[in-house]
Amino acid sequence: MKRFSRFSRLTSMAVLLGLIVAALTAFAACGGDDDDDDNDGDTTEATPMAKAGDLKIYDGWARTTTNAVSAAYFTVKNSGLEDTLVKATTNITTTVQLHEVITEGASSKMQEKAGGFPVPANGELTLKPGGYHVMLMDLKGELKEGDTVELELEFAKAGKVKLTLPVKPGPGMAGMGMGMNESMTPGAGMHGMATPAPTAMK
Repeated sequence: MKRFSRFSRLTSMAVLLGLIVAALTAFAACGGDDDDDDNDGDTTEATPMAKAGDLKIYDGWARTTTNAVSAAYFTVKNSGLEDTLVKATTNITTTVQLHEVITEGASSKMQEKAGGFPVPANGELTLKPGGYHVMLMDLKGELKEGDTVELELEFAKAGKVKLTLPVKPGPGMAGMGMGMNESMTPGAGMHGMATPAPTAMK
């Protein structure tokens, strides 16, 4: 009987230890899940300025005025099928064009982008100084740092979306892809920009 009683006590202790180990293992697993949640939070995407269908728009801004001319820049991230930015309008002027910068030899020039700006499927479109940009011309007043610009974009598939862009200092005409010599060339378009062909926009 004594041997049986001792065996029973040993068995009970073994079961108890097993339960303790199981409880500690479960607690550690819960702690690991919390760590994973924290890591997931670190990769949270920034809040977009605006959305239109599968498109999200980030980091928008407009340049302070240079000779009654400004430009707007932003990034469009697309989680769906290919789209195209076909038009832009604003409350500060009726002369708005979608421009690209073309390099010819040692010089560069701006011109209207035929067909608009493509937004690749599951990719992004970036507008920046020296590249694609929304050109704002014949401005009614000066744009100073701290001002805002209301801009409406129109995409072929996603439709229209409105942005409020902060105005910040930016590069001059040279930094946008045009040298001063070119901007003063006789026969150039308004404000020194190359005049686009009549059939450039569809």
